[in-house]
Parts: sequence; structure tokens; C-alpha cells
Amino acid sequence: MTELVLSTRQWLRFGTFTAFYFAQGIPIGLFSIALPAFLTAEGASLAELATYGGIIGLPWAYKLVAGPIMDRFTFFPMGFRRPWVIIAQTGLVLSLVALAAASALGTPTIAVLTAFGFASNVFSASQDVATDGMAIDILKEDERGRANAFMACGQTLGFSSFGAFSGYLLVEYDMRITALIAAAIVGVIWFIAIVMRERPGEKMLPWTEGKPAEVEHRSDASLFEIGYDLVRVLILPMSIVLVLMEFLNRANDGIALALIPYYAVEILGVNSAEYARVVGLVGILAAVVGLVIGPFIDKFGSKRLLILVLLAGAAIRIVGWVGIVYYDFDLTTLTQLYIVMSIVGQCIFVATIAIFMTICMTRIAASQFSVYMSLANLSRSIGAFLYALVPEKVPVEHGFLMMAGLLILAALVTVFFNPESHRRRIEALED
Repeated sequence: MTELVLSTRQWLRFGTFTAFYFAQGIPIGLFSIALPAFLTAEGASLAELATYGGIIGLPWAYKLVAGPIMDRFTFFPMGFRRPWVIIAQTGLVLSLVALAAASALGTPTIAVLTAFGFASNVFSASQDVATDGMAIDILKEDERGRANAFMACGQTLGFSSFGAFSGYLLVEYDMRITALIAAAIVGVIWFIAIVMRERPGEKMLPWTEGKPAEVEHRSDASLFEIGYDLVRVLILPMSIVLVLMEFLNRANDGIALALIPYYAVEILGVNSAEYARVVGLVGILAAVVGLVIGPFIDKFGSKRLLILVLLAGAAIRIVGWVGIVYYDFDLTTLTQLYIVMSIVGQCIFVATIAIFMTICMTRIAASQFSVYMSLANLSRSIGAFLYALVPEKVPVEHGFLMMAGLLILAALVTVFFNPESHRRRIEALED
């Protein structure tokens, strides 16, 4: 039988990473798109939604320590990160099955859903770290822009399609059926991780034939050595600039996680299933557009594109606020604005991943990138928690202005990013 080896087939690299990101999108679609709208329809307050969103997003900050652990402890005969992908996907399937079992005993409360959302995201975040490390390890330098676009597209397709589908399932059936279907979809992608290999000659499973591939950058560095290198690169000026930029950008996302579904369902009166369907369809459109911009990142540079789309995102939010407050925009107009906002948001996501990949030190690239992404996701939870503290007397629509301000600040910070300066500092550290 012909081996499915990532290092020898570009189409398999792009396809596999896209599928893994699609799997990560399944719990996001359920817990971050369908359930907030469903819970709003069931009477949850804006503060409860923001707290729920902040808690279920916390596991993504666990990536801060997961990367170094995965770098240090792995089973090289099965690949650099593939064993961790398999473990994470197994845990994700089991957590969704457990949610289905718990839901069979009765309608789960928001506290129970928060707990299972947290647990599912632990495994989803673990898979994200493992996949990112595998991508940095396997992808060629000139493939990263296109691959990032495919990966972002996969995740967006995952949470968009399943967000829409689970919104329907929650209304027409129940949480038990919804969770079981989610587990089945992730299970199919788990099979992909089982049958493919990172490099020729590696084991498919621990008890099958194979041996570790000879890869120069793999070493038995201790956790202390990995941590020491991480600290040195994370305190570099350009690293701090990008972390600050992403904090501002993701804090904006944290506000949106509660504000958008609440405004749509509670203020505009949109049905929760219809909300999930629209968000899903818009997400698919945004994923396709994000896929198209991949080659432009490689050609024109991620910094220039990132500043442009951050400012565009701020402008759309300001237009939305002005339209709501002064012109009484109707549902159709606001939906059109949301479509544009989602497309721009996907472009921000793709450009951000690309720019962070460019500043990683080679020997700890996987760990360094996972730290950046974990800080980004922690920022989203912080944004949600802070928004939960906003007094109820503050008009809901003012949240759009808050988000716009954060994106403008993020664009201004990005102006100070100098990749050449950072590259010289990295070379000095590696000597």
C-alpha cells in the first residue's frame, strides 16, 4: 500500500492541515456560534454570555505550556507531532460523547455547557498546537502563506458549517443528537491522522513497523533549554509589538463573541437557528475569500496587508455604530455589514498567522508559535471578561465603538513592526 507521507506530497500537506483545522472548528461552531444564540433565546443575559465565552476560551491559553511540552515529549517513531494530534482528537471525540451522555440525563444548564465547552476546547487547543508545530516542521518556506490560507479556511469552514448545522439541531432536536454528530465528524478526521505519516518510514501506530526519520533540527533539549530560548525571543522588541497588536485584536473578538449574538437575537429578534445559519453561511464566504488572499500575503507582505485589514475592520464597526444610533439601520443592512466584517476578520486571521510564523526562531519555532497563539486566545478571553464588567446601563451598540477603538490601536502598533530588525536579532541569538 502506498504511504500517505506529508513531506513528499504538497497536496497532502495542504489537505491534511486543512482537515485538522476543520476538526478544530467543530467545537467552535457548537460552543461559540450556535450555543450563545441558543442561550440568548433561552434568557441568558449579556454578562452571562460574556462570562461563558471567556471561560470556554481559556483552554486556548493552555497552548502557552503545551508547545514546549510537546517539543520535549513525543514518540519520534510516529513523527514529530502526529502522536499528539491523535491524542488530542481522541480526547475531543470522547468529550463530545460525554456531553451527549450528560444531555441524555436532562437539559444541561449553562454551567454544565460551560464545563463541557471548556473540556472540549482543551483537546481542540491541544490539536491546534500539535498541528501548528507539524505545519512549521513540514511546510516549506514558500508554502506558508498559501498553507495558512488553507488552514484558516478549514477552521472557518468547520465552525461556520457546523455552527449553522448545530443551530438547527439544537432547535429541532436536542443537545444529545448535536454532540453525537459533532463527535462523529471529528472521528472521521481522526482516521486521517491515523493513516498518514509525517515522513517516509515512520510508524503508523506504536506496534507497527517503522523508525524515526532523520531530521537535523530535532534534539533532546530539556524543558529548561526550550524555556530559556523562548524567554529570549519573546522579549525581543518586535515580538512584544506583535503580541500587543494581537492582544488588542483578540480583545475585540472577545467582545464580539457576546455582543453579536445578543444584539441579533435579543435586540433584533432573530431566531437562534436562523442566526446560526446566517453566521455559518457568512463564515463559509469569508473562508473562501481568506483562501484567495493567501498568495497575496506571500507577494505583498503580511505587515502591509495586516494594517490595511485592521483599519478596514475598525471602519466597518464605526459605520455599524453610526447606522444603529443615527440612521436606524434595518436587519438587512446590518446583515450586509456583518458579511463585510466577517470577510475582513478572516483576512486579519490569515495575515496574523502568517506574520507570526515569520518571526520564529528555527530550533524552537513550534513552541514559539504556540506561545504566540496561546497569548492571542487568552487575550480573547480577557476581552470577554472585561466586557462582562461593562455596566448594563451602557447601550449595547456602544460595544461596536469599543471594538473599533481596539482595532485602530492594533493597526497603529503594527506600524512599528520591523521584520528585518527582528531577523537580525534572531540570527544573533542563534549564533
